Amino acid sequence: MWRYHSPMDILREDERCGICGQPMDAHEAHQQHEDGKPARKGGRISYVVVEVRGATVHYQETENPGRRFQSGASDVAGNLRIDISELPGCHFTCWVEPTQYGVIRSDFQLA
Repeated sequence: MWRYHSPMDILREDERCGICGQPMDAHEAHQQHEDGKPARKGGRISYVVVEVRGATVHYQETENPGRRFQSGASDVAGNLRIDISELPGCHFTCWVEPTQYGVIRSDFQLA
């Protein structure tokens, strides 16, 4: 019998952790403390804003500058409680938690 599978039912083969970049299939590094107790997935990551282009902000990890991201400038500025004009060169941290289809960034703080 034929059954419809939506794209959301199928995991991508190239799916990687949004925190460390390792493949998600064999990776549990962010899921428990060293003592073996369950932990909240994710970690606090440090970023620097490299450019604001139109309504988009481009930022990169401070520890790994090759990992660049983009988001809505007004969203990032609002999360940091600053004006968009203050974003270029701004250093901030946020909690990054991997999910099945990407990452969730929350708890933004100026660094």
